[in-house]
Amino acid sequence: MFPPLLQVAKELHSKGVKVTSVLGFATKAVVILEEEMKKYSHVLITTDDGSYGRKGYVSSIVNELSEDFTAVYACGAPGMLRYVNETFCSHPRAYISMESRMACGMGACYACVLHDAGEDQAVNKRVCEDGPVFETGTIVM
Repeated sequence: MFPPLLQVAKELHSKGVKVTSVLGFATKAVVILEEEMKKYSHVLITTDDGSYGRKGYVSSIVNELSEDFTAVYACGAPGMLRYVNETFCSHPRAYISMESRMACGMGACYACVLHDAGEDQAVNKRVCEDGPVFETGTIVM
């Protein structure tokens, strides 16, 4: 979910940075940490079914925001991370936090491998060792 980004919002807010958080949920019943996030950022919410906030996905709101983002941080569903990875691939400060099942957590098993987006896609990046946070545009999703 987005608890890692709650700490990011707290830190940025404490430094006087204006933070906008776009949070996506399946339904109103599973919305969490809204009030906590509002302490540190301007919060926009989407739900897949439209039961709370705006109907749709995080991408629909992000596409409409006219702000030039100083930085972008994302965690969550693979589809949303793919969108952020592609949309902000040339942004100088855009990051995605990957989640992956890991057998060993030490990089030996290669269960959490992602492919490098560089010219040599044979290079593997391991979520457990090289991440879990990656700059957008550096991995293939």
